Amino acid sequence: MSMFEDTHIPVTLRQVLSQYCLPPEELVRDFEAAARLVEVRKGQSVVRQGRVCDDFVINRCGLFRVCHHSDEMEDTVLFGTSGDVFTSLHSFYAGEPSIFSLKAVEDSQVWLISYGKLRQLENKYPAMIKWLHDLMIEQMYGFEKRYLFFSNKSAEERFLNFLRIHSVSLRRASVKYISSIVPLKYIAQYLKITQSTLSRLRKRLVAPADRDEGK
Repeated sequence: MSMFEDTHIPVTLRQVLSQYCLPPEELVRDFEAAARLVEVRKGQSVVRQGRVCDDFVINRCGLFRVCHHSDEMEDTVLFGTSGDVFTSLHSFYAGEPSIFSLKAVEDSQVWLISYGKLRQLENKYPAMIKWLHDLMIEQMYGFEKRYLFFSNKSAEERFLNFLRIHSVSLRRASVKYISSIVPLKYIAQYLKITQSTLSRLRKRLVAPADRDEGK
């Protein structure tokens, strides 16, 4: 599914585990016991840049963005929706402050699992090690893919790649509809273009009938 279609479909922790391993029932039970469910309001940060992160964040439902602030500028790096997992690798690996923030784009729910509890599960269940291993590989793959699609490309190429990645449904949605889910300024940050450039590209490259649909 596209990230713009499934943000309100809650996932279970069993589903999250099953993405990367075949979890025994005991692991599912202990994983659920280790997790705590948290309500996150629109604009609230779950992980904060400059602070040491202590948890893995599992998105139960809602939409988040990974962002970085530098010299009064903000960069949106990634979007995440139901079932996605996030943590600061700087914090998890080296105990250093996170270089990214994880902010809610809309009211959302997440599970938090502390590093300590996760390591206890790793020591107890080989399937937990496989889950973490495959999760990290997938996330590194995603970063490489983002570089491939967006680096050293023109604004038009980045925009077209964004549409290609995030499904036909995005191309067939009105600007008003898209911006009701993800503010255009965040999409522009993600594509490293200005909002005015994004508006011009969409107006030129998306058919009028598709832009008007959903109004």
